Amino acid sequence: MRQLGVVFLGVGGVGKTTYIYRLLGISKKPVLTRRPRWYPLYADRAVIYLVDVPGQRAVEVARGYYQAVRAYGARVDLIVYMYSVVEPATLDALFEIHQWAAGVPASARILVGNKRDLAEEAGFMVEGDGAAPYLGVLKIYYTSALKDDAASLFRIIATNLPL
Repeated sequence: MRQLGVVFLGVGGVGKTTYIYRLLGISKKPVLTRRPRWYPLYADRAVIYLVDVPGQRAVEVARGYYQAVRAYGARVDLIVYMYSVVEPATLDALFEIHQWAAGVPASARILVGNKRDLAEEAGFMVEGDGAAPYLGVLKIYYTSALKDDAASLFRIIATNLPL
């Protein structure tokens, strides 16, 4: 069975852990991630290791990313840069995170603007189109990790992996 690594990067509070919990069918409320965590997700022909990188600020996230990659000796098949579509500063933080993350090769990168449900309530949304070229991402997705079904969240990941 193939093993694939998917790393979620973004500052605290953007919904990385919620997204992962939703994929895995874990119903408990996420708590603050204090150290890198690996969660296996079994797909048809592969085990996809979902890596949840801790950090409230960009530098902490970058440090956690290096710690995770070194500790587990992981090959990174996909980086999921995640930000909150209702908090522009979370998108800005990805530029700093990317400067650090670019040092570790990854097969693909995508951008996920999360909390679409809150954007609909607020009546505005921070779109990531302008950031995409600088982050080297292939595609941009807009989600609600709390409200979207697990199958649609999984399709985002699976579409960008060599399954």
